[in-house]
Amino acid sequence: MTKRIATTEERLLHSAILKGDDLALAKLYDLFGEAIINSLSRYYKAGRMDEALVFDAVNQAFLGYYRNPATFNPEKNSLQRFLEIAAERDLINILDREKKHSGKIKLPEDVELQENIWNNNMENVNSTDSDLIQKETLNAVDKELGKYFDVSVDVTLAKMVLQKIRETELYAEVLNISYLSIDQQKKQVKNHKDRIKKVLERNQLEDKLKKLIK
Repeated sequence: MTKRIATTEERLLHSAILKGDDLALAKLYDLFGEAIINSLSRYYKAGRMDEALVFDAVNQAFLGYYRNPATFNPEKNSLQRFLEIAAERDLINILDREKKHSGKIKLPEDVELQENIWNNNMENVNSTDSDLIQKETLNAVDKELGKYFDVSVDVTLAKMVLQKIRETELYAEVLNISYLSIDQQKKQVKNHKDRIKKVLERNQLEDKLKKLIK
């Protein structure tokens, strides 16, 4: 049974995080990240069907705590339980959004975008004589992606996926998870990329964007 108040170790980590210590957050994730992921996966069927959603929720919970650690009261909960509650709340929100988008479409477990000419088209846009046309085109791309992704980070990730960017460190920087170990970064980046790819394929966004950037 999880303790109701914070342990000495949790209090020390909390104190360090209040001071903005990235290493303390990484250590906290090492301590509780896997346990919280497993806990949510056991209780949420949808989480077991798409583990990427659980990873996303847990990541949001840890980042939310790091950005606003004063919301945690060590006298009312253990830090692990606090993060578990936050991750569960984030997962419910994520599942609600996914439900609205998915309908009755059965999604493949590992969606891979087919080879496309996104980069070639982008090169053509960049080489145009009119900066105004380029700006309007890129704004149109952002607007179209914004119809399917709720947050600006996902829009950025979608453009990176479409441009076939593969470097984990670039995605980690956008996701603000550079404090994690390389293995953890790779795992979370893959989960986010898989989630983004599903949205792109489900809504045939690649074809829509090709028409915009011709």
